[in-house]
Amino acid sequence: MIFQTRSKIRELLELQIYYNRILTMDFTKNTNLSIEEISENKTSGNELSVTKISDSTAEKTFTNNAFSHFVTDTMTILWEPADSGCRLLRCFGNSPILNVPDMIDGRAVSEIGAYCFSRSRPRFPEKIYKTIFIDIENQETTLESGQAFNQKDFDFSAFGTELDGTFLEEITLPDCAATLHNAAFYNCRKLKKLSVGTAISGIGSDEFMNDSQLEHLIIRGKDSEATGLPLILERIAENITVSFCPNSSSSPESIVFFPEYYEWLDEISPAHIFSRSIHGEGFRMRKSFENGILNYRKYDSCLENAFTVESPESLCKIALNRLRWPSRLEGIFREKYENVIKKYMGTAFTLAVKDQDFPMLQFICEHFSPDASALASAIDQCIEKEWGEGNAFLIEAKHKSFSKKHLILIWIFRR
Repeated sequence: MIFQTRSKIRELLELQIYYNRILTMDFTKNTNLSIEEISENKTSGNELSVTKISDSTAEKTFTNNAFSHFVTDTMTILWEPADSGCRLLRCFGNSPILNVPDMIDGRAVSEIGAYCFSRSRPRFPEKIYKTIFIDIENQETTLESGQAFNQKDFDFSAFGTELDGTFLEEITLPDCAATLHNAAFYNCRKLKKLSVGTAISGIGSDEFMNDSQLEHLIIRGKDSEATGLPLILERIAENITVSFCPNSSSSPESIVFFPEYYEWLDEISPAHIFSRSIHGEGFRMRKSFENGILNYRKYDSCLENAFTVESPESLCKIALNRLRWPSRLEGIFREKYENVIKKYMGTAFTLAVKDQDFPMLQFICEHFSPDASALASAIDQCIEKEWGEGNAFLIEAKHKSFSKKHLILIWIFRR
């Protein structure tokens, strides 16, 4: 069984080398490779469909099935032992969506090393472990020299695509991950979504610096239990939406929006004393935690000040999330949030159409009874965005609203 697994790994490593050559090769100039059919899957963005590729120098032929298996399943991870498990150092694969395994070689993945997913490659320790995953059950671990990996001319392409900030779009960390070392996600400019468990207890500096597209954070836990969310939010000053999804459920228990904030230092001359200034209610909202648990009363109390400093778009995001997922929402705040949507109805529709969020569109129409002009404007936006489903729904809602009002006028007139 062990021999078969190692043989399979060696075969896939050979496939990996050829696969990486294919992605960057100019077939018109290459005399060794002959190719009958090659096409890229534009939908998933991470699969290559190969009918037949032959290399005259190696006398090997590779087909669809072998490449498909490699592209979807194989991953290489560099790691080192840690006190409570192991520390992830670097990952290689072929998909921009990464699910970090819970265990590597019998050790829990408890730490994410410094610069692990950063564009800047970390400095590897003298001894390092390399684990190749064929799938979640088949893996092989070898002890490697970190000094070799630190050489500038070392070729990592045989491991697969380097899963760093220039490639990754979504990352799911295991529930056992508790420590994020310095700059683990530094310069991840394509990262949009991050999912973590409730065990996060330590975070280094510059953790999410320059992650300009990070917009969604998933906490796999209840909003009533202590999590590492306040520590994470301390490192993110930009707009961020947080979903609480207990038991890895796809249906969130609660969703809250934290708007961005800015801070700067003003020099008071001639004493050279600096005064710290903060703009944006997002800072106070990030302080709405007690013992790692979000205090919704404190969060909702920030709305009054938010009216004076936040944009209509941010206000609508705050209000819509609290109304759609009203976890521990008090009546007085519910009314205030409803007034936000009534005041900025057009902005609320724009958000729904922009993201093509059909449930949000339904919620707005069913709970706020928008007038004909607001519906007409939203219909125009759907046409512009070529969103047929939203357009059809709004036309029907407009028709029902007009018909209802028309019947009421007839009834009043006949009386």
